[in-house]
Parts: sequence; structure tokens; C-alpha cells
Amino acid sequence: MGVVAIVYIVASHFVAKTVAYVVSRVSNKKDTPESLKRSTAIHVMKSFMYWIIMCIAITILFVSIGIEGAAVITILGAVLLAIGIGMQGTLSDLSAGIMLMMSNAFSMGNYIEVFDDSRDGVNGTVKKFNILYTTLLDDDSGVSFIVPNRVLYGSALKNHSTSKTPIVVDVVTISNKNVSIAKALENLRVDVQKHAVVLKEPKVTTNVSEVTAKGTNIEVRYPLSADDYYTVGTRNVQNIIKTLIRESLINSGVKLIVRA
Repeated sequence: MGVVAIVYIVASHFVAKTVAYVVSRVSNKKDTPESLKRSTAIHVMKSFMYWIIMCIAITILFVSIGIEGAAVITILGAVLLAIGIGMQGTLSDLSAGIMLMMSNAFSMGNYIEVFDDSRDGVNGTVKKFNILYTTLLDDDSGVSFIVPNRVLYGSALKNHSTSKTPIVVDVVTISNKNVSIAKALENLRVDVQKHAVVLKEPKVTTNVSEVTAKGTNIEVRYPLSADDYYTVGTRNVQNIIKTLIRESLINSGVKLIVRA
């Protein structure tokens, strides 16, 4: 009987894994925003289906060896209660994962930023999502962060991928002795607008944000496509534009105090 029970549990495991795999294949389509959202839900559904099938299989096994159904339910209830007390953090992650899925806070492939007061901020592209944790990939460093879902659900999230045209702001300080700031700002606006990675709309803006005893702060706002901003890497794109800003101002005869 023991051998039969083991074979039954192993077979149930493979059946559950197979069903979960078939369900997950539904999301294996082109990465459109719609399919990415569906993929997020499928990952959670796959885990739930596996454990539901396993619980049913165990219940059937107990009943088949003579244990009454009511007793099985009582035993499972006691086991679940004990597990719940000992795994409060895990259950918090599980419930948070369900809430994140229902709220559509983010989808697979989105670039998100997490603001948590208790630790340094984490940001990256969502590479994996399940009922317990979310894996974020930092595109600049290539480092993966495994973040518990309760941290994501209990923190402020900024989903950069929901914006089709991220607006980047750079600030550079120039000398107050410059006499042609207006012309330099116009030349800078034209130079940045002409760059290949900068979108035509909305327009690039350059203006004086603050004048201090140390110098004049110049603020540059420019739009990028989400693909360029997140695929190429935030740091790489901004470094390209910062170099352009520096060269444009120098060519206009402006003395830099703090480089862009």
C-alpha cells in the first residue's frame, strides 16, 4: 500500500506540473502589452493550479485508504493553520502577489522603481513574477534583485513603462559671467533636439532654473522613447545626452562650473 501511495503522489505531481505547463504555454506569444499582462496572470495561475491539484490528490489518497472525508478536511485544516502561523511572511507574500496581479500595477517586461523607506530603492525590468516574489533585472549593471511581493505591495511603485515618452531632466551649472546665456540656451535646445535618440514631440526645453552665488543652473528637459530609455539603459542614454549638453555649451563659449 505504501508503494502504491508513493506512486500515486509522484504521478499526481507530474500531472499537476503538466497541467501547469500547458496553462503557461498560453502566454508564450509575442511580447505585446496585452500578452505581457496575460503572462503575469498566467504565472500566478500556474502555481495555484499545481497546488490545488496536489491537495485534491492527497485528499483522494486519504479517502481511498479508509480515512473519512470529514477527518481529512479537519487534518488539512489543522496543517494549514500550523503552516499559516509558521509562515506568516510567506502568506503575506502570497496575498500581496494576488493583489498585485488584480491591480495590474505592472506586467512582465515593465521597468519599475520601488520606493521603500526601510532600504535603498530598487529598480529594474520585471523578468519573473510569481505568487511569492518578483525578480527585477537592473539593465545597467545586469544584477537581478529578488523582491518579496509584500515589499512591492507595501511600497510606492513607479512604473516607467506606462509612459510612452519618458521625460529626462538634466541640470548643469554655468558661470554667472556669461553674457550670452539666451543664445547658448537656444543653441543647446537645437543641438539636443537634433540628436537621434531624442523624440520630436514633446519639444526639448532649456531654461534657467536658479541663479546662485556659485553660478546659474540650466535645466534641460528632453523626451525619449520607452524602448531607447529602458532597452539601451538609462545610464547609457543619459551619458550620451550629458556629453552633448557639455559640448554644446562649450561651443557657445559658456564656462561650465559643474559638468552635465
